[in-house]
Amino acid sequence: MRASQNEINRINDIYSGRRAYQGDMHNHGATGGTSDGKSTLEQWKIDLERLGMDFVAILDHKQVRHMYLPEWDDSIFIGGTEPSTIIKESTATKRELHYNMIFSDPKQLEELLSEFEEFKFSGGSEGHFSYCPYPKARFLQIIESVMARGGFFVYPHPKQYVNSDDPLEYWFRDGVGLEIFYHDMRNSWTADNYKLWTDLLSLGKRVFACSGEDGHTVARDNALTTFYAEEKKSACYIKYMRDGDFTCGSVGIRMCLGDTRMGGSCDFDGQKLIVAIDDFHRSIKNPEHTYRIDILDDKGVVFSDKISCTEPSYFALDAKNVAFYRAEVFDETEDLRIAIGNPIWNDCNK
Repeated sequence: MRASQNEINRINDIYSGRRAYQGDMHNHGATGGTSDGKSTLEQWKIDLERLGMDFVAILDHKQVRHMYLPEWDDSIFIGGTEPSTIIKESTATKRELHYNMIFSDPKQLEELLSEFEEFKFSGGSEGHFSYCPYPKARFLQIIESVMARGGFFVYPHPKQYVNSDDPLEYWFRDGVGLEIFYHDMRNSWTADNYKLWTDLLSLGKRVFACSGEDGHTVARDNALTTFYAEEKKSACYIKYMRDGDFTCGSVGIRMCLGDTRMGGSCDFDGQKLIVAIDDFHRSIKNPEHTYRIDILDDKGVVFSDKISCTEPSYFALDAKNVAFYRAEVFDETEDLRIAIGNPIWNDCNK
């Protein structure tokens, strides 16, 4: 049902001091060394402004040098790297996987690369590192080190490299990201990754839905991420990545259950779920189109209603004893899912 004014005030208070920032959470640049992107950092700045985007994560392969270039700006660029590996115990028919290690400070990444001798990191801002296979236990240690150092770990384009019918082949720990929108919101890869994510949710796994265009060419606004943050700064974005309090997509979704926001967990008993939809990115905003919100629990859609792309929409439901709640936004005119909010999980169902 539509939220009351008190419920509207409640969610606005929960997200007080934060505004929407939208950008690309996975891409590459032409930064020298082992980089394989086609756009320089200066070109990225021009293109982001042209497209109305606030940030891009530049995750160049086998190096950290991009984070030291004079053109680097922490208000625009999120840093990190995208290595590749094979998990030795994997039973998948195709086993090579990529993984994104995202940090606001290059020193955090350098320390991690130095900690694990398998990377053979040569050190310093011009240092490079290598890829190698890992036993699963060792790979888990890398993920734990990313999180312990204040970074964020994302499994990008999972179904495009690894081929397995077992969803657990793609799960390593809770509290990390799985890239759902890949290249754009309408392709078979995105559909496959979305199904994988929902399969993992049905198995009780608590992983966050992420987006990434990963085009390696010019900037595009086809697979955006929306953060509600206090400031335009990479460390602020990463804070909310780690919380799971962000939207995979081009629309702002805010959600709370009591004092708990998206990505968190709490006891649902006696609580009210409040959802706010706002801040449609200009790439998908069309007043002539019809838009819809679906609110889902672990069994499926529990509420659906039309929403506006030009003003905020607020909804409130009494929480039931379900495993989680989450929200999605659709462009009904295009028959297209354009935003996925991360769940709030029920502690009583863990």
